[in-house]
Amino acid sequence: MKYSFLWRLLLLLLATSVIVGCGSSGLADVDQSELNQSTPQAPTAIPTVVINERVADGVTLNSFNMAGLNRDQLREILITYTLPSRVIEIDAGALQERVVFKGLKIDEEATSDRLLRAEPNSQIEPVMRIDANEVRSQLILLNDKVRTLTTGPATIVAGDTAYVRQFRAIQGQSIDVDAAELLVIDALDGNQKALELPIITDPERVNPTAEQLQLAVNEMAASWPGVVGIYVYDIDNDQVVATLNEMSVFSGASVMKVAILLNAYANVASFDDEVKEWMRQMIVVSDNIAANRMLAISVGGLSTEDAYRGTQVMNEMFKKLGLQFTYQNLPYEARDYLIGLLNYDIARGPKIEGPPPHTDADPMLRTTPAEMSKVFLEIYRCSQGSGALLELYPETLTAERCGEMITLMKRNGDFTRMMSGLPEGTVAARKSGWIEDMQADVGIVTTPSGRNFLMAIYVYRPITAEVGNLPDEVAAEAIGGFARLIYSAFEPLE
Repeated sequence: MKYSFLWRLLLLLLATSVIVGCGSSGLADVDQSELNQSTPQAPTAIPTVVINERVADGVTLNSFNMAGLNRDQLREILITYTLPSRVIEIDAGALQERVVFKGLKIDEEATSDRLLRAEPNSQIEPVMRIDANEVRSQLILLNDKVRTLTTGPATIVAGDTAYVRQFRAIQGQSIDVDAAELLVIDALDGNQKALELPIITDPERVNPTAEQLQLAVNEMAASWPGVVGIYVYDIDNDQVVATLNEMSVFSGASVMKVAILLNAYANVASFDDEVKEWMRQMIVVSDNIAANRMLAISVGGLSTEDAYRGTQVMNEMFKKLGLQFTYQNLPYEARDYLIGLLNYDIARGPKIEGPPPHTDADPMLRTTPAEMSKVFLEIYRCSQGSGALLELYPETLTAERCGEMITLMKRNGDFTRMMSGLPEGTVAARKSGWIEDMQADVGIVTTPSGRNFLMAIYVYRPITAEVGNLPDEVAAEAIGGFARLIYSAFEPLE
C-alpha cells in the first residue's frame, strides 16, 4: 500500500508538469489560429416568439375584449369585423384635400397572430389589408385636380405704364403617383392623419396662345393715340401668329434700306470693300447718302440720277414679290435736286391708299407692316436655301450671299426702339426708321433658346399744334413695349 501511494503521487506530479508545459512551450509547434478555427462557436440565441393557444387576459382589439379566445374563435369574429374608413388630410402642392379611404379589410391570420402573441392587458391594432387599387384610383383623381389647378393659360404681368406688359408662362404640376402610392399605404397602415405627397413640375411650360398674344397686342395698341401696325410671324412653325393693321400704309422711312440692300445684292454679283463700307453705313448707322449710293450701284452708276433709276428697278422687284403698297419713287433727300432743279416728274401715291386705318404716309416712300415683313422673310428664306428670291435672281443670289445680308442687319446700331424691349443676349437682324410722325422697327429675332420669329412694329401719331412731332422717346417706349410683349409670347417669364 505504501508503494502504491507513492507511485500514484509520482504520476500526479508528472501529469502536472505536462499541463504547465502546454501553457508555455509544450505546443510551440502548433498553429494557434488553427486551434481557434477548429474550436466550434456557440450559436447566437434567437428569441422565441411564443404564440399562445388563447389570448392573454386584458388584451383588447380596438377596445373590444378578446381575452381567452383561441385561433378558431378569433377567425369567426374577425371575419365579421368591419374596419372604419380612414381619413387623411392630403397636402398635394396647390391642392389640400381631405381624402376618405373605404377599401380597408382586416387580415384575419395576421391579426390573430398579433392577438395570440400579445402580453396581458395589451391594446392591439388590427392588421389591415389595404386595397392598392383604391389608393391608386384616389391618387389619380387627386392628380387630375392638381393639374387642373396648376395648368392654365399664360398670364400677363403688367408694369407701371401701358407699354410694360409681358407674358408669364404657367408650368404645371402633378403628383408622383408611384411614390405617393407607397406613402399612402404606409400612412393608412400607421393610422397617420396627414400626409404630404411628392409633387413633380411638368417639363413643358404652357406658353401663351396666338389668341392671347393677339388680344394683348390689341389692348396695348388701344393706348396709342394714333395708328399701330403689327405683324408677327413664327419662322420655326411657318405661321402668322398676330397682326394689327398689317396692311395699313405707313411711310417707308429708313426701314426701306433693307429693301435697298436686297436690291443691290439682286442686281450686282459682287462688291468691293468700298461698296461694302457704303452698305455698312446704310444699315448700321442708317446713312441716307449711303443708301442713295447703293441705289445707284444697283444699276451700275454713282449719281443721284442713277439712284433714281435704282428706285425704279427696286419697285419692279417689289412687284415680282407680289407687294402692292411698297415702293420708293425718289431717293432720300433728293427732292430739291431731282424735282426742283432737274424737273423730274416723280410719281406720287394717292393721299389715301390701302385699307383703313390710314396714316399721312409719305407719297413717294411707302410700305405696310406685312409687306415689309415679306421682304425680311424672303431674305431669311434665301439664307436657308429656299424661297422666291433664289428663283427670281438665280445668277446673283445664293444662300451664302443672303446670309451676308442677315449678318449685316444684326450689326444695326439702334438700341432705342425694338432692342430696348428685348432681354440681353437676344440677337435680331433688323432695321429701324423714323420721321416726324411715325417710327418703325422690323426684325428677325433669335432668342437665347434658339426660337426664331419676325416682328414688324409701326407707330403713327398725327402732327397737331398741341402735340407737335412724334418724339423719339415716346415712339421708342411704345415700340420697345410691343417688342417686349411679343418676345414674351415666344419666351415667357418663368
